[in-house]
Amino acid sequence: MSQVVSFMTTIFKEFKVLFLVLLFCVVWFLLDKFARYMIKRLFRIATENIPTDEEGSTKETLIQRLVTLRQLAIELVRALIAVFFIFYLLKILGFNLGPVLAGVGVVGLGVSFAAQNLIRDYINGIIILTENQYNIGDVIEVNDLVGTVEKFNLRATRLRDFTGSLIIIPNSLIQTVLNKTKLWSATIVKIGITYDSDYQKAVSLMSELAKTMFNEPDSGIIELPKAQGILEFSANSVDLRVFIKTIPGRQWEVSWAYRARLKDMFDKEGVKFATPRMIVQGVDSQN
Repeated sequence: MSQVVSFMTTIFKEFKVLFLVLLFCVVWFLLDKFARYMIKRLFRIATENIPTDEEGSTKETLIQRLVTLRQLAIELVRALIAVFFIFYLLKILGFNLGPVLAGVGVVGLGVSFAAQNLIRDYINGIIILTENQYNIGDVIEVNDLVGTVEKFNLRATRLRDFTGSLIIIPNSLIQTVLNKTKLWSATIVKIGITYDSDYQKAVSLMSELAKTMFNEPDSGIIELPKAQGILEFSANSVDLRVFIKTIPGRQWEVSWAYRARLKDMFDKEGVKFATPRMIVQGVDSQN
């Protein structure tokens, strides 16, 4: 009889442990999901109540900053919850956490020497975050690689380039960053006209088009552009340019539209774009 009681007691204890493990897993899952929901909700409320920055930062820039911080906050909170529940599950399963923690400390010390690049990743990630060098959605250039920041955490930055390729750059390798969409952007439209064209008329048309686009609603241009006159004299062209300041990320769209409309205006007004020339067997000819 005592053996039966002992057997039943053992079974009961095992089921109790199994039940607690399952319960903890369910609570872990629900708490993880709730934490993500609350963080997203808090950041959504913060986004909806963003005031305009006194220094001139646009609301879009502040939203990108909050999206970056939200992603990092979710990852950090989920990691803390996971560590908490893993240690409690080990305790439920009967592990002595004292030696485990001591072992973790020793292993961590050894790993720290072997994983110095990983540590540098995190340190540089913290610097990037605190200095607000870039956020999710910014277009940046790092180590001759250009792309949109798709994801950022303290270890690595993920860019999506214009061909759709995903670029993963460890933060320790990021030394110089060119942020093409920080606070404001710009495009320089450079063209060449033939020497027999009226350059004053060309400059006037360029300025007129810039003013027209600036006055259009939602043009993306934040300052009245002005054609800068003759930039230089090339072998077969007079080079002109215009500098256009835009809201972050709109410079490419604006430059494409400006070039297309400028060609139509030049064609109507008889201003000729210069074409490349080359010399073949002593004969000067145009392509």
